[in-house]
Amino acid sequence: MNRIITTNQLPVRGVHIDRIHVAGALDHKPLGEVFYKEFDEDTVIPVGASAVKPSRKRGADDIYIHSKEVDASTGRANMLEFDCCPPKLLQKHNFFGHADLLDYTYAMFSRQIRRFGLPVNPDQNDQWRTGRVGLTGLHLTANFWCPIGIQTAIIDAIDQDHRCGKHRDDVTCITLGFTPKRRSQYHAATIYAKFFLLAKEWPRPGPFQTRILQASARSLRIEIKLYSQWLKRQELGYVMRWNGVDMNALFFEFLGEYNIGNAIQELMTEDERQKLTSAEQRAYTLWLNGANLSDYFCRTTVWQYTKDIEAKTGLSMRGNRRPELLPVVDLRKLLVPENIVPIPDWAHGSPHYWAPGTAFLDRGDGFDGLAY
Repeated sequence: MNRIITTNQLPVRGVHIDRIHVAGALDHKPLGEVFYKEFDEDTVIPVGASAVKPSRKRGADDIYIHSKEVDASTGRANMLEFDCCPPKLLQKHNFFGHADLLDYTYAMFSRQIRRFGLPVNPDQNDQWRTGRVGLTGLHLTANFWCPIGIQTAIIDAIDQDHRCGKHRDDVTCITLGFTPKRRSQYHAATIYAKFFLLAKEWPRPGPFQTRILQASARSLRIEIKLYSQWLKRQELGYVMRWNGVDMNALFFEFLGEYNIGNAIQELMTEDERQKLTSAEQRAYTLWLNGANLSDYFCRTTVWQYTKDIEAKTGLSMRGNRRPELLPVVDLRKLLVPENIVPIPDWAHGSPHYWAPGTAFLDRGDGFDGLAY
């Protein structure tokens, strides 16, 4: 993958961050149960602490917290790690959000400090405030306007288009990015109908929840999940290194890599076929009739035909699913930045949207005044 495009602007219709997994310096008393190791009758030292896992109770915070690097001599932890969904914790829903990674990271850090009453070393607080903390997981998410009632048909088509490397959680969800043995440690893509999850979570929705349910019923949700090995390879394993990264460009680059937009395609028109050479027309006809082109051509030739045909006509032969005369939807037109569900006007300025930069506002919450 090429180096990520950067920009200083956040688009109105943008991809948002749905989940983060970060860890940074914090000298504190371990939050979980401390584990001890006995060396002899007189020597027992702390060696670690258990994670504070999210409660399974309805409405509980969706967060995993872990005190790490427990010092044997003092019994104090030197590192705080958390894995959470910031918009859900800050807005009481995660249908939409923003793409400011530093804001979400510092907001979540501030929240845990206040929640557990942890004193903060000013230097360590500054590390969190400026993004000098490690990042091992990041989910980029977008909801796309979609005709109501066809989300499952789209997910079925994506399933058919990928022979392997997939996991179907249920009829309304599919994840791409699996190796023969396990999930990739680099990245994955999950496509699903958010409406069904929200309907279960909100059996008796209030006014704002009803609005979100109505929007989710008319949209398709896609999450690009970036894991530790990809972040390390791209040298993006620290929050501060994401300053200026164009989240939209990165998101759509992965959509292209997973070939999601080409799972549903319309048959090539006669005018488009005339743009092809006779050899390319033969390859297209073979593929259209279900043939595996590798049985007829060498790998390099297959790659060249696929590349040239897509450049001339826009039709992709990289997937397993063949085009249709009257497809239910043109995914290539649906999965575009202009079709991302925007943050609704009613949400701006309300508790249901945490705007980028909010974590750094002086709200008089007393956080910066906590003594070390």
